[in-house]
Amino acid sequence: MNTIPRDTDKVVYVLGAGFSIPAEAPTQAQILGDILKLDHGSARVQEAKLELIHFLKEDLRINLTKIEKAALEDIYTPIDRCIADGTSLKSKTPEGLSKIRGELEYLVSIAIARRISQHQASEPKASWYVSKFAKFLVAKAARRAKFAKNAKTADRAKQYDPFSIISLNWDILLDNALHSALKRECPKMGDYDAFGVVDYCCYISSLQPRDPRIRSGLWSLGCRGYNVKLLKLHGSMNWLQCPNCQRLFVEFGDKEDILERVGSENCRHCQKAGYVNRLAGSLVMPTFLKDLSNFQIKLIWQNAGVELMEAKRLVFIGYSLPNADFEFRQLLSRMVHPHAVVEVVLYKALTDDGKRQFKAEKERYRQFFGNRKLRFHSKGVVDYVKTVLGLK
Repeated sequence: MNTIPRDTDKVVYVLGAGFSIPAEAPTQAQILGDILKLDHGSARVQEAKLELIHFLKEDLRINLTKIEKAALEDIYTPIDRCIADGTSLKSKTPEGLSKIRGELEYLVSIAIARRISQHQASEPKASWYVSKFAKFLVAKAARRAKFAKNAKTADRAKQYDPFSIISLNWDILLDNALHSALKRECPKMGDYDAFGVVDYCCYISSLQPRDPRIRSGLWSLGCRGYNVKLLKLHGSMNWLQCPNCQRLFVEFGDKEDILERVGSENCRHCQKAGYVNRLAGSLVMPTFLKDLSNFQIKLIWQNAGVELMEAKRLVFIGYSLPNADFEFRQLLSRMVHPHAVVEVVLYKALTDDGKRQFKAEKERYRQFFGNRKLRFHSKGVVDYVKTVLGLK
């Protein structure tokens, strides 16, 4: 008889930018510099880049030779403030600022995708730890479907909810790795296809019509399948959204292929009703005026709060708990269980600057969590996957 395993104390993994850096995803400090280095690509990339350069130089008066010192928050915040107030910023009207904002979001995504793909071409095994981590998570999640095979234990199988992932990253390294791992784990069970799906914990549609691998987690559980919960609080590079019906369209695979559809792909659901609405990107950009009113984003944040409340153990991986993420810090303050164990995976570089940064990040966690016992792993995500999780 299938029995629910005892290791049902939920773990919530919280992923920051440091999770993807060993796979050569850029830090926020590198993104603007990478945008200025984009020297090939579509005509749209070049046009958007030239317009952004003009805006940075003429309206924000940023010295492009020192672009690495410019923070994305200092670019997005004045844009968002002016758009919200209906005022111009130097030569740019609110409508012009909205266009600049959209093009900057597109260029940020292209720059991230380009850096990762170039590194993977030269170092194809650099992201091995992401694949190992994904396989580890899928194997744990797939046990739910095995319990559900017996109808008598189906209700009990729903109680098996071992983990979730909360990510503050835009890149889709883990998304694609989970999708690939799920393809290999999909068994047949009687009259049901026990699909395992990446569950973004909101309402999604597949970008390609009738793609059976992209379904909601609730649909999969209803078919006695299973879900891998990945809650991306700041959106994702493989999401496109209809501005009219608010549906979120998802695709896995090549990031640039997905991004090129921004502004050119129609919402097929609205089209059936006689409306033409172009799909837009769905990223929450770094700004001190974050707009979290989007229906799908609000749903993800609400579900993230539930996951944090249920967690018996929190594992922060490559996340420095910056003060600028005050919305997420507030969510942690409200929802984390008072007796939850907290582990923090950071990287202590050997340089003096690296040691100072590591010390500052540890102190930030200690101040935030007060007298709670913290456990720090100082060798970064790759070592954590290899030694702590035993996924060599």
